Amino acid sequence: MPNPTPLLFLMASILVWGLLSEDSGAATVVAIVILPFVTGGLVYFLSKRPIAAVVAVVAAGAMARLYVDLFGMKARPEHFATVLFCLALPFWKRYQWPRPRWALADLFLVLYMAANLLSSLIMSVDPPKTFRWAMQQVLVILPYFLLRIFCFDRERFRKAFNILLIVGAAQAAIGVFCFFSNLAFDTEFGMEMGQYGAIPGTYGVDYEANILGAISAAAFVMMLVMYLKERRPILLWGTAVTFAGMLIALARSAIVASVIAVGLFAILSIKAGLIDMSGFKRVVGALLVTCMVIVPFIIPLYVDRFSTIDVSDISADDDTAFRVVALVTAMDGITAHPILGNGTSSFQLLVSYSDMDLGDSDKGTWISNTELRVLHDTGIVGFGLLLCFLGNLAWRAVKILKQEWIAELLALLLACVVYAITFQATEGTLMEFFWVHIGLLGCAISVYENQLKQANSNSNSSGNAYT
Repeated sequence: MPNPTPLLFLMASILVWGLLSEDSGAATVVAIVILPFVTGGLVYFLSKRPIAAVVAVVAAGAMARLYVDLFGMKARPEHFATVLFCLALPFWKRYQWPRPRWALADLFLVLYMAANLLSSLIMSVDPPKTFRWAMQQVLVILPYFLLRIFCFDRERFRKAFNILLIVGAAQAAIGVFCFFSNLAFDTEFGMEMGQYGAIPGTYGVDYEANILGAISAAAFVMMLVMYLKERRPILLWGTAVTFAGMLIALARSAIVASVIAVGLFAILSIKAGLIDMSGFKRVVGALLVTCMVIVPFIIPLYVDRFSTIDVSDISADDDTAFRVVALVTAMDGITAHPILGNGTSSFQLLVSYSDMDLGDSDKGTWISNTELRVLHDTGIVGFGLLLCFLGNLAWRAVKILKQEWIAELLALLLACVVYAITFQATEGTLMEFFWVHIGLLGCAISVYENQLKQANSNSNSSGNAYT
């Protein structure tokens, strides 16, 4: 008979949360009664199968469009998956896992999370709301640390990495299905009707079309790198599917980012002397076939998307105009509170569409650029901590690649290049999929750093013995 104390404690916690929430009606009462038992059953299952927790966290990051209203908040799959992972974690101690090898980058990330909470409490115009959003930001960042705990060796890292590839291909495939279903039957699931004027945007199960494009482009680059190393047919199929997902998303920044990342990969491969023309020809053939199937349907859409771009008049393109006006408006908040910012996701509390002369709606808006969003929300302090975190990871990854050509690490790093470019036109650090990716990059760095240290140590020991 399992000890009921954890379940009772969970019920008490949910009861307190429900009573303090804005929504204390019948839905809250039902949730208080049912949620603990559902959660308890899932935690028990995950405690027996740790890999299932990794699958849940990675998959949930690609389903941000889905949510339920819970206690006055939009609870998304990524929030549930992180909570379940955290609850299952204490039960895994019986497996006698080694302690994670924490690094300076991890400290920078913890301080960045603290900066979000602090700014939201003391700098916001509405502290209860921004603190709640800051807690959601902490929830979506936690998978970075959870994956670091799980992936303590090369075998476990590779399992998690394969899960990331599978989820990337699956969300792209869902997007392609939604796109063609809309063309054939005028269905609207997975589609944002009128997102680009008369053209719908395809999001599948992702938050929106630009995020679908970003994740598909990153998965495409990773599939490409891994196929050219391993030559497994499944990876070639994955390359074609993720390429298709990137195209149908109509995300211009994702296409530009993938071209830059692939070009960078080609340059590095040539310098390392690792170009294999037979594998390259197969990839080109697969992509040409994909284009033959999809391009006839998307050419008119892309012509319309790019026809509105006018360098001399940004207002000609609605998307560009919105982004530019939002970025310029965000500078007011940044200059007003440059040190600690205005609180997590605070821009929507300060600026509406009518404030930006983009309509008469009082609905709050957002900043579609990661750097300015972080500066606006957490100031120079939070932005500096995030830069230190990412810079430390990048420096260590490049240092490892200079010693050994590791395809998984290179794939994750090039996918980060994709995100760095696409996040200039959209914002993904408020969602879990980015932190899952960064978490696996941190796992790869930790695993391969330790592997190289052991190899160097064994080499030195052998040399000393010979001497």
